[in-house]
Amino acid sequence: MTQATRPTATATTAAPPALRLVLDIAPGQHVLACLPPASTLRALEGDIALGFGPLVCGQVLHGGQQTLVAGQALTQDSGAPTTWVRLGNPGRWPVRAVLIEAVPQPGALAQAWGWMKARWHAAAASGARASGEVGAAH
Repeated sequence: MTQATRPTATATTAAPPALRLVLDIAPGQHVLACLPPASTLRALEGDIALGFGPLVCGQVLHGGQQTLVAGQALTQDSGAPTTWVRLGNPGRWPVRAVLIEAVPQPGALAQAWGWMKARWHAAAASGARASGEVGAAH
């Protein structure tokens, strides 16, 4: 007799989809973008001027400049702090970029709460509550 294999946790748990935001920047314009940890900014069309530095009153003070050309990407490490970046279009044609953010994973407290809820639901479904084994008031 053959026995069916049980799926493992890694086989049934799919990675959550990433959040995507497309940014269109008109010629001579700029936008502020927040790059959280484990995010990627990819230039799709045109050259994008990136301005880094501290954010003061809604403006990025120019600490460093970098250009991202079409096809290039800027990736934040998962352990890096959230960073504000000024995205500018110095050219005469519109540019397009996409910001891809990883879906935040639940913290340890949320995972523990989920585990406890699953245990309570399993106990209730098995009828253990009715027999007084789990969760019965004495």
